[in-house]
Amino acid sequence: MSRRLLVVLIVLGVLAMGVGVAGGLLLAREPGGEPAVAGPTTIPETTVTPTSEPASSTSSTSSSSTTSTTSGLRVQARVAERLEDGVVVRYEASEPISAVLQWGFGGPGGHQLQFPGPAAQGSIKLALARTTRPVSMRVTGQSADGRTGSSDTLSARRLLRRVVLEVQQLTLDIPNGTGGIATAFRGTTFTPLGPGLAGPRAVSEPYAFPSTVLGAGERSGPLALRFFHQVRQDPTRTRVVNLTVPFPRSGQSTLNRNVSAIGLTAHLGLRVTVTVS
Repeated sequence: MSRRLLVVLIVLGVLAMGVGVAGGLLLAREPGGEPAVAGPTTIPETTVTPTSEPASSTSSTSSSSTTSTTSGLRVQARVAERLEDGVVVRYEASEPISAVLQWGFGGPGGHQLQFPGPAAQGSIKLALARTTRPVSMRVTGQSADGRTGSSDTLSARRLLRRVVLEVQQLTLDIPNGTGGIATAFRGTTFTPLGPGLAGPRAVSEPYAFPSTVLGAGERSGPLALRFFHQVRQDPTRTRVVNLTVPFPRSGQSTLNRNVSAIGLTAHLGLRVTVTVS
């Protein structure tokens, strides 16, 4: 064997050994994957959808405020006094409040009055001198921290005094000629005698004027007496005399008066009755 051939065989043997080692290394690796490399590990985010949504803080606060308003602040109101020109309303609250009286006809709305305060209790007068109708009222209040409350609805009207005037006796002296008399009281007129009655005396049947409501503070009123007198063929003369009739605060009173005018004299026996409701 020549030297050149020997060198070629040796080279081929070395190459064969290298290929075997490389194949062994490839077989030792895990198929289908790359070698693990040490380094930072990234964890993906996970979004969790809750099965039920918890109450938000705004909703929770609102609910708590409502409960506190209805249960934590108590307001009571009552009609303390009925007067001829209005009513006095008084309230009591569980703590100091800024109170307002809401009122109206048919319901507690449309008008309002501010109580003095803030205070835990107070009273105010509602003037009703121009009406006899009942009104509905309610006291509403607000505490320093903003909570509100209201009382039950009240209904009341001012104190009413009604007057009835009875003419129990009425005689008219007619010395000469003929005469008569007419009487008027609070919008109603009666002519119990004449005119044209001959003397010397005319007597009336008892009668009464209808009941009417007195105004606030009204303590008296006029009874208008209209006299008619005619002598012979002279023209008929007339004159009106107003007789003041005092009104009791309540109950009955009697009044006897003699009133003269144009030659005639009227003798009156009156009874005044005032009722309160």
